[in-house]
Order: sequence, then structure tokens, then C-alpha cells
Amino acid sequence: MNIHIRSLKIFVITLLVFIGKSYGQQVFIDENISYWYNLTNEVHINHNVYFDEDTANLYLEITFNQGRIYDDYSYMYELHESYHKLDVRASDTLNIKDHIISIKANKIFVLLKLPKDNKADVAVFRIINKKSGIDYVYDIPFIKDYNFSTDGLVLYNKDGDTPHLSSFVNSGQSVQVRSNTPYSAPIFVFYYAQDFEEAVPPMVIEDQQTAKGLKIDSVFTLRTDVPVSLSKEGLYFFQKDSSSANGIGIRVQDKYFPLVKTFEKVLDPLIYISTRSETDAIRNSPDPKAAFENYWLNLVKIPNLATSTVREFYERVEGANYLFTNYKEGWKSDMGLIYIVYGPPNDVYKSEEIIDWVYNRDLNLPVLRFSFYKVKNVFADDHYTLLRKKDYDKNWFKAVEMWRKGKK
Repeated sequence: MNIHIRSLKIFVITLLVFIGKSYGQQVFIDENISYWYNLTNEVHINHNVYFDEDTANLYLEITFNQGRIYDDYSYMYELHESYHKLDVRASDTLNIKDHIISIKANKIFVLLKLPKDNKADVAVFRIINKKSGIDYVYDIPFIKDYNFSTDGLVLYNKDGDTPHLSSFVNSGQSVQVRSNTPYSAPIFVFYYAQDFEEAVPPMVIEDQQTAKGLKIDSVFTLRTDVPVSLSKEGLYFFQKDSSSANGIGIRVQDKYFPLVKTFEKVLDPLIYISTRSETDAIRNSPDPKAAFENYWLNLVKIPNLATSTVREFYERVEGANYLFTNYKEGWKSDMGLIYIVYGPPNDVYKSEEIIDWVYNRDLNLPVLRFSFYKVKNVFADDHYTLLRKKDYDKNWFKAVEMWRKGKK
């Protein structure tokens, strides 16, 4: 197999590259978009966008909760010149039935072919509840070089009808790679078994731009439109051109993910509210499961409260895995860290490069704001890193202590 040497350089250069930090930006979406992180909200969206020469192919997975169906909503899109200029260059209402490509249970899968306007840097997709008038808004950046190109590669589920828009698949699940343009050559697949590190606490200041080398564990090829079962857990990267940085990545996790059920994986997220010596003591105990139960009982004291605390903690881990998994498990990400310890944010505001999370409804903690900066990532389009501050320390330790006392 002739793999260009340059391809090896792509994966040992810096994984995360800041695309800029700009303070005081105008907020493009000037409403609270905290519903993005509420999995029980009446609608929830996953999306990916792939570009042709003159078209932006917007794939949407829209989940309807609370007994809603897609007919309960109206839909529209807008094209804007930039995140800083709110003038609408084009807009249209949509008959969503004309764009549905698959329906699965309470989900619809939609393909919108939007005109590619060279003067439009961002599209906005809106879902409006016909009865309440509540408007849910999602932005899709069209900015050149905002992300690495996928070269028109799209992941589909085994059936070939349903696009796979989640950032992970479960071990043994079959997917197929499709191309938006005619393509008959083999697709290169790079596999990485690396176990990425979990996020560090928000007051720990470290060099966020440190280069991270990745070892390619194996390489194989496959054909487009042919289902393949991915059995090994880890990171996979699909490319047409192995000498470029373009392609599409996905994680493979165990059959329970985003749940954590195996004992080793149950222990891992505890590092956010425990010391290393505490988790090591559980792992090294003659009866780790009993040690785990005793750990929580010794902390919380009241058995029923300990049980409910454990349940809530791992519900947060599950939510973080679902929402924030990209090249690594969601619970290990910066957003996953904050989500697990503090919960879903009360208010969320977004600009071109920054997402701000605000916590303002907890009587036990003061108002907190966490800012996450968009970073350019070879494997994931939607990856953010936390702006860390030393003065988070007191609030962080208080939040951790509340978990350890069962007060969350």
C-alpha cells in the first residue's frame, strides 16, 4: 500500500490549533440557546455540513421529544454575511417533507441542499413550534477553512438510507462511507487506539496549544457504499487523499456507550470529584465493587441519598458522552468536565468563535461563566476548549464538595 510519507506528518503535528481569540465579539445568536444541551428538550438536533462546488449539503438529525412530531413545527433557513453582520442575504421557509430522507422512531433525517453564497459565512436553521411560537435556532458555519474539509465523505448507517450524524458508533455496529461526488478509488482508514487524557480542572492553567503526537496503530482500505463493521474501540479517520488533512473521523465505543456500565469505565470519570489515591484504592481492592459502594456510602452517609447521587452523577456522564464525544469520549472533554460537575448550563450565548455557559440558578454557588473557544481539529468539526482561570478554584472545590456530600 503506497501511503504518502506526508500523511504521517499530519497526525504528529498539533491536534488542536487555535483559530483565534477575539474578545468583545458581537454575539450572533443573541438569545439563550441552552436547549442545545438539554436532551429532554422538545426538539434536539445533530447536524453535519458537506460542501460541493456550488452547494452546501446540510444533513440534519432532528429528534422530537415529549410526544411531538415533525408536523408540529414549521422550518426555515437564513443565510447571513457573517457572525458580525446580522443582515439576512437569503431566507426561505421549508416544506420539511420534501427534504426528509429517512424516518426512524421519533427522529427524522433531513438533507437540505442550500445554495452556496460566497458572501455568506453562516447559515441559520430555525424550527418554530406552531402552537407556542417558540423558536429553536442552530447555526451552521460556511466559513472557508473554519474546519478541515471532509472531501465530500459522509457516513451512513448499514441500511444506506440513514446518515450517521453522531460522532460515535458502538463496537460491531456497521456503517458505510459514501461520497457526495462520484468516487471509485479505495478509501484509506487510519485507526488510533490511543487512550486520550481527561480534562483538567478549570483553574489549572496549562499550555492548551501543546503539540500532541498520535501513533497510527493500523491502516486499511475500504470501498464506498459497502458496509463495514468496526469492532476495535478507538478513533478512526477516513480519507480519500492520505497526503492531506481532509477526511472524516469517528469514535468506536463499547456496546453500552454513551452509558458507562463496565466497572473500569465506571471508575474513570470519578477522577473529577475524587483523588487519584481514592480511585486507585477502589481499583486495587480485593472486591472493587464493594469498595465502590463503600466509597459513596462513606462520603454521603445516607444510603438512599448515596444511591440517588450515584445515579445523577452517571446520568451526567452519559449526557456528556452523548453531547461532546468527538476524537475522545465526551466525558473527557472540557465541556464534558463542566457539564458533569455543574450540570447543563442555565444560559448559553454563542458568537463565531466562543460559546459562553452561564450558571445562575443555584443558591449554593455564585453566578459562574465559562467560555469555550472554537479550535480547529483534524478529526472533529465541533470542538471547543475552555478558557481556564485561576480564580475558578474556590467555586470548583465547593462544587466538588457538594457532590461528595450528596447535595447535587
